[in-house]
Amino acid sequence: MTVFKNYFKIAKSFLPTILIYTLIFMSITTITSTSGANQQDYQASRSKVAFINHDCSSPLLDSFQNYLEDHADFVKLNDTQDELLDALFFRKVDFIMIVPAHFTVDFLKGKDVHIETMDVPDSYSSIYAKNLFNEFFNTAHLYLQADIDEKVMLQQIESDLQSHVDVELTNQSSNHQLSQVKQFYNFANYTLLAIIISVMSMIMLSFHNENIQLRHLSSALSYRQINIQLLLGNIVFTLAIWLLYVMISFILYHQTMFSITGLLFMVNSLIFSIFILIFAFFITTLTNNREIVGMVSTVFSLGSSFIAGAFVPQELLSSFVLSIAQFTPSYWFISNNNLIAQISEYNLSSLQPIFLQMGVILAFAFLFYILLQIVFYLKLKR
Repeated sequence: MTVFKNYFKIAKSFLPTILIYTLIFMSITTITSTSGANQQDYQASRSKVAFINHDCSSPLLDSFQNYLEDHADFVKLNDTQDELLDALFFRKVDFIMIVPAHFTVDFLKGKDVHIETMDVPDSYSSIYAKNLFNEFFNTAHLYLQADIDEKVMLQQIESDLQSHVDVELTNQSSNHQLSQVKQFYNFANYTLLAIIISVMSMIMLSFHNENIQLRHLSSALSYRQINIQLLLGNIVFTLAIWLLYVMISFILYHQTMFSITGLLFMVNSLIFSIFILIFAFFITTLTNNREIVGMVSTVFSLGSSFIAGAFVPQELLSSFVLSIAQFTPSYWFISNNNLIAQISEYNLSSLQPIFLQMGVILAFAFLFYILLQIVFYLKLKR
C-alpha cells in the first residue's frame, strides 16, 4: 500500500487549506444561525389610526370606534388636507378614516356608501388597520342583508368579532433548527465542491509527475494496482471530508440530525460527495496543468453554487437561472435539501421525489464515470 500511504502524506500538506475553508464555512453558518435565532412568535400589532367623523354620533359608529380602540391607537388630527397628508408622510398615523355626512342613515338603508380612507403605502400597520375596518363593516353588511334590527346587529357583531382561533404551528418545516440544517447543507454545496475538487486534483497531479510515474512503472506494482490504490485514497479522502461536515452538523444541530430527517440530509450529501469524487477524478485525467485545474475548481464550485441556490435561496432566483442550474448536480442537491426540510410525514409519496432527485445526482456521477472511462481508453490507445 505504498501509493496509498504516500497519497495521505501529500494530503497532510493541504490541511491548512481544508481548515481555512472549514473555518470560513463555520463562521458564516454561525452568523446565519444567530441572525435567525428569534423564535416564530406572532401577535397583532397596534396601528395608529385617525378617525374623522363628518356624520353625527350613532350606535353604529360608536360600536365601530370601540372595536378599533381594542386593536389600534387613536391619533387626534385636525380635519385639514395638509395636516392629514403630513401625518401620513411623517408616520404619525398609519391609517385615516373620513366618515361622510349621513353615512349611518344611508348604510342602514342598504345604500352603496363608502368611508374615505388614506394610508401609508406598503405598510403592514396600515394593512392591518384596513383589515379591521373591512372586518367590521363586512360583518355589519351581512347582518343588514338578513334584515336584523340595528341593536341586535351590533350585539351580534361585537360577539362575532370577539371570537378568536388559537393557531399552533405543527408542520416540521416551521422548526427553526430544521431551517438552519437546511442552510448548513445548502452552503456545504460550495465547500464540499471546493475542498474535494481542489485538494484531490492537486494530489492526483502530484502522482502524474513524470519522474514519479517512471518510478512507479519501474516498481513491482502494476499499473492497475497503482490506480486501485489511488482510487482507494480518493474514496477515503472524500469520505473523510464528508464525515467532517456531518460531524459538524451533529455538533451544531444534534436535535434534528438524530432523526430520519437528519439521516436524509446525510444520505443526500453522501451521494453528492460521490459525484464530486468522480468529477474531480475526471478533471485530472483531462489535464496535468495545475492552473487549469485550479481555475476549473474555482469556476465550477462558485458558479454552480451561485446559480443553484447555495448562497441565495432557490425561490428568490429567476426561472431562467434555475433552468440553467438544472444542468448541474448542485441544483438537485440543494433542491433535495429543500424538499427534506418540508417533509411532515414519512411515506412513499413524500419520499419518492427525494429519492428521484438523488437518482438524478447519481445519474450525473454515472455520466462522468463513463466519460472518465472513455478518456482512460483513449489515453491507453496512444
